Order: sequence, then structure tokens, then C-alpha cells
Amino acid sequence: MITWRNFDDRAQMVDALEEDTSEALSRAIRRNGRAAWAVSGGSTPKPLFEAMAQVALPWEDVQVALVDERWVDTNHPRSNEAFMRGALQTGLAAEAHFVGMKSKHDNPWEAAADVNKRYSSLAQPFASVLLGMGSDGHTASFFPDAEGLEAALDMRKDALCVALTAKKSEVTGDEVDRMSLSASAIAASPHIALMITGEEKKTVLERALEKDTHLPVARLAEVADITVYWAP
Repeated sequence: MITWRNFDDRAQMVDALEEDTSEALSRAIRRNGRAAWAVSGGSTPKPLFEAMAQVALPWEDVQVALVDERWVDTNHPRSNEAFMRGALQTGLAAEAHFVGMKSKHDNPWEAAADVNKRYSSLAQPFASVLLGMGSDGHTASFFPDAEGLEAALDMRKDALCVALTAKKSEVTGDEVDRMSLSASAIAASPHIALMITGEEKKTVLERALEKDTHLPVARLAEVADITVYWAP
């Protein structure tokens, strides 16, 4: 299910997301003593990360992990882990525990068992999950027609992380091998935020929900309660 929250500008959207994410993390810490926050890469969430890094949370009780990762080393310019650490592992948030997905394995398929073991140490369910969306209707690393997509979206599977290989496109770039949270791991979170900006992506999402329901973002919305935070 999708709930829309539309804002006049991106600063308002970031303020609302900062407040809602902080409350979700605080609520989990009060209940369980710790909280895990799953985040996505890309340029859109950077202002949120910068804002969150200054929030006075008990960050030592927060685990920050990735929603998905390109299967590249952390010194690669398109590494989500490198982006996450550079944008968020600063200020007050530097006290958090940061967990990446990339391992020494040659591909994500070989790494799936080890990455699942690593993620099993995180507080579950995730207190908050931050998603993005591409112009092709993908979210997390759920790309249209990707190898592994059906398993990733299968709510009967209890794996936290799944390997996928996308079909190469302008959106994927050369990095088609991916690791991603599974749909079941995402759907278990009480706060799932889909952060998008611009009219193009709004149109893509609206069309996916109304007509192109085969697109991954629409399929995830069938099994997860997602709040869309949108600004022009």
C-alpha cells in the first residue's frame, strides 16, 4: 500500500523525513535497546543524511546498513557503502555502527550466505527503511526482469538479503551484479520511506501503481506499506 506525502520543496521533505526517521529509530531503541536503519545510496538522500548526522540520537545504539549494493569494492566511485559512510558517518551519527554488504566473494551469488549471516546480527525488523526509485521503476536492486527478482520478491522466503543480476541498461550502468534486502525484510519494517524528487519519477510511480503493475516498485507496494515522500 502506498501513502503519499507531497511537499512544496525538498527542504520541507527532508525536514519531515528527518523527524519521522528519528522517531522510528527512537521508538525502536526505547522498545528494544537498539535500532537498525537501512538506507539507500544515490544523490537524492544526501541532504537527509547530512541532516540526520546532526540529530541528537543515542547513535551508539543505532546500526546503519545498506538496502542494496553494487558488487564493487568500497574504493569504487559507485559504491553505496562508500557513499553512505561519506555522507552519514560524520557529526553525531559517527557513533553509529555501520554495516556494508560487499564481501571478498567474486559475485553476490557466492556471497549470499555470508551477507545474510552478517545481517542477521542487526536488530530486526529494521526500525526504518529508506528506499529510492529509478526511472525504470526499480527500487532497492529489484530491477525489471533481473535474474533473481522473483526470489527477491517472494514473501515466503525468510532470507534478509538476496543476490540479483540486472539486465544492463542506462540505469544500471556496468554494475549489474547486486545484493539487496529482500521484499520480506523490507516489508517487516514499520517505517518504509520512498524518497523521490521531480515530476518524472512521480509520473513513473503513479503509472506503475495504476497501469504498469509488473514494475518492481508496484510489486513491492503490493506487499509493503510504503510512505512516499515527494518534492519537485
